Amino acid sequence: MIHVFVGPTLSRSEPQLSAPGIRLWPPARHGDLFHATIRDGDTVVLIDGVYHQAPALRHKEILAAMGRGVHVIGAASIGALRAAELAPYGMLGVGTVYSAYRGGDITADDEVAVGQAPDGQWEALTWPLVNLRSVLRIAQEAGILDRARAHVLLEALRAVYYPQRSAPQPRLGVSAAGRARAPLPAG
Repeated sequence: MIHVFVGPTLSRSEPQLSAPGIRLWPPARHGDLFHATIRDGDTVVLIDGVYHQAPALRHKEILAAMGRGVHVIGAASIGALRAAELAPYGMLGVGTVYSAYRGGDITADDEVAVGQAPDGQWEALTWPLVNLRSVLRIAQEAGILDRARAHVLLEALRAVYYPQRSAPQPRLGVSAAGRARAPLPAG
């Protein structure tokens, strides 16, 4: 059985998540990997987890699951972060975010933190910093921003506390950074 802990990072309606042998779980929280239905030989794919709604999934819980024969793969969000931290102990990581953590390009937890709706729908209410970084990179590649301006904007966005990185808040941070350091383009 493959157990996939997913929430705002990947829609639960993705076709690959409806394949036989896959059990979908909400974003992981402390204690989830001890559930009786996760057995030796199963695979856990850890994508999303909670931060403030409940205690977060702990490293020792992942290690305990792996110790009893559960294969644990991490990607995208808290899964990528935990995989980078636990790779020396056998957790497998995949994807761009995992590679950025493993390579030291990103290090902070808030890079992947996403505020989530508490209604059980697990909709993203905020933007993770890795997504904002990606937008800035795309803007540089398109010639909209130069490297220095993108760095100023990234630092302004980084200064916004992750639960406040909703559409209006990063704009306020970017506007403040723009006034302080360089004019924002019109429009």
